[in-house]
Parts: sequence; structure tokens; C-alpha cells
Amino acid sequence: MSSGRQANLPASIASQLRGRIVRGELEPGAQLPGHRELAAIYSVSVGTVREALSMLMGSGLIETRVGSGTYVTAPASPNATVVVPALERREVEELTEARRVIEVHLAELAAERATPAQVNALKLAVERMKVAAANAYEYPNADVEFHLALAEAAGNRYLLRAMLDIRSLLRQDMELGAEAAIRRFGDLRISVDSHRRLVEAIEARDPKAAREVADEIVSRNQKFVLGLYALGLAQEQVGAA
Repeated sequence: MSSGRQANLPASIASQLRGRIVRGELEPGAQLPGHRELAAIYSVSVGTVREALSMLMGSGLIETRVGSGTYVTAPASPNATVVVPALERREVEELTEARRVIEVHLAELAAERATPAQVNALKLAVERMKVAAANAYEYPNADVEFHLALAEAAGNRYLLRAMLDIRSLLRQDMELGAEAAIRRFGDLRISVDSHRRLVEAIEARDPKAAREVADEIVSRNQKFVLGLYALGLAQEQVGAA
């Protein structure tokens, strides 16, 4: 096994576990298998498992309880993982405003601070987005996972916590954006390409380019989502005529 492949293993395992947490397969309070069991599951060393779990602990997604084991952390906000009501148009606009404030700056910070392992995690998330590019249900899971990995790469625990607190709203926004994009283009390759360019800017240590691409991603999603609301309003008006 090459040294590059070995270096990617902890990031790959952390990314897979992060995805299971985002999708709700591992719920808050769920206990993870022990280190040796995880090592057997992923066919890696215990040291590699420890490194992967350390990444998730640093992001606040899991915690170790002395004498008990490793658990998925409970959300900081009581609304962080519950099903939220459908967003109104004004709420979409405010969420986009919040995303632009937070995520554009996260991208800039990630371009300055991301470690090689964190860059690898972002690349793996993009690959999952590519696989799910024609699936309006699976794509948002991969998209949310990418943006949580981006928050980790920015190296600011409070900005990461802000992203974790709004992840249910974030997923709903991305679901609407995915539905609109697939209706228009047939798949989400345009989004995958933007996220790939964002990772390239981060890897190249180019904060300005990372900031610009992140703003492009958030703005396009808003355009798609608001387009769905406009379509819904037009259909209501036709039905009422």
C-alpha cells in the first residue's frame, strides 16, 4: 500500500462515519463499535481508527466517555437534528444570507488552514456527490457532509458548531436546490464541478478563489430554490383561475 493511500485512510474512515451521522444512521447518543471492531470493519490498524475518531472528536460529532466507549454527541441545539417545518420564501432568503456569511468565510479560512487529511476528506465528499449527482434524495446528504467537512477544515470550533446547529435546515435547503437543479439540468454535475473547484482552491491555498467559488455555490442554490417557490406560486395562480 502506498504512503499516500495510507495517509488518506483516516480521512476516508472519518468521512464515512461523518456521512452516517449526517444521514441519521448513527443517531445522537448511539455508541460506536470499539476501536478493534472498527479496525476489523475497515481492514485498517487500530492506530488508523484512533486518528479517524480524533478528527470527528475535534469537530464535536463524537465524544469518548471514560470506561464506557465512544458516542455520537447530542446536538447543541434542540432543533439540530429534528424534522423542521417546510421553509417559507423569506426563511430561505434569511438562510441563504446566513450561509453566505458563514460558509464563504469558512472557505476562505479552509484555504489558509486545511491540513492534507482535511483536503482529502473534502475530495472524498466531492466523489460521493458525483456518485449521487442524479439522485435528489441522496445528493443533499453528500452535500451536507461536504459542508461539515469544510467547516472542520476552517479550524474554528464555533463556526463549526454553528454549521452543526443548522444542519437540518441546511439539508432542507439543499434538498430543494437539488430538486430544482435536476428538474432543469437532469443532474447536479454543475454543483459537483463547483465543489471540486472549491477544493482545488483550498488545496492551492488561494483564499480569494475559495471565497468566490463558495459564494457562487450558495448563490446558485438560492436561485434554484427561489425558482421552485416561483413555480409553485404560478401553479397556485393557474389552479385558482
